[in-house]
Amino acid sequence: MELWDLYDENRVPLGRTHPRGEPVPEGTYHLAVIVVILNPRGEVLLTRRAKEKAVCPGWWENTGGAALAGETSLQAILRELREETGLAPDPQELTLLLREDRRTDAHFDIYALTWEGEPEDIRFQAGETDAAQWMPLAEWEAVAGTEGTLCPARKEEYKQELYRRIALYLQGQREFS
Repeated sequence: MELWDLYDENRVPLGRTHPRGEPVPEGTYHLAVIVVILNPRGEVLLTRRAKEKAVCPGWWENTGGAALAGETSLQAILRELREETGLAPDPQELTLLLREDRRTDAHFDIYALTWEGEPEDIRFQAGETDAAQWMPLAEWEAVAGTEGTLCPARKEEYKQELYRRIALYLQGQREFS
């Protein structure tokens, strides 16, 4: 059974855990992580959710998941990358782009990673992902959050800020406040 650490609305740890799959108690949150993988051509790597997934089967998404109890945000995204894609970057290769707090029952940390590989280099996790593709950034921004493609940020103001920061990241910026 996977356990999540619980946090209050301000990301303060509450010192207790919660089993994955059960409703998160009202007023508490767990930590989730997502990574936007980009290449120097300005494309975004998307993976397709396996058809057996309960939520959004067959949809395209950015790699991510929930942090397990005891994991930092960075540890969680490194684990999710290994599990879902087989990629194992050095921690310093990841840039924290944006935090979206109090989204449903989770606080989200959205990272960026530059990778120059090909979709056929991805190792899929059975039951999680089954395909990968590069998509031009502008095309991804146009469809992210619509039927068939998930977006790392849910609220419109966070989406626009995420897209702005991705543009800055592609220009070489690696620190965001």
